Amino acid sequence: MELSQSIRAAMRRATELALAEERRGGGRSFVSCNVVVTWHHEPHKTSIYEGLDLSESGLRISSPTILPEGMTGRAVFGAGSISFDRPAVISWCRAVRDSDGRIGHWEAGLRLL
Repeated sequence: MELSQSIRAAMRRATELALAEERRGGGRSFVSCNVVVTWHHEPHKTSIYEGLDLSESGLRISSPTILPEGMTGRAVFGAGSISFDRPAVISWCRAVRDSDGRIGHWEAGLRLL
């Protein structure tokens, strides 16, 4: 890899890390459990995602594919004393890259309605 590609990859990783920094003053709980979503465009199919953290308005999930902003569905989640079965919308989605700059998976914000 030439130097300019190496610099671009390092800058891309730094930008992604900066964007991933907590934008809120707190109120997030780390979780590790499944979130089952039935998307409105595929009402007879369920998708399972890994829940990463939870806030008052939604949660961050991990996905093997990109989830378009604005996509709506119904999310079911249960972890101990916290559970919900509510309408939800994807509010943001970003790629998570490995050390070589390749996309490993996606993370998305699932806002509860």
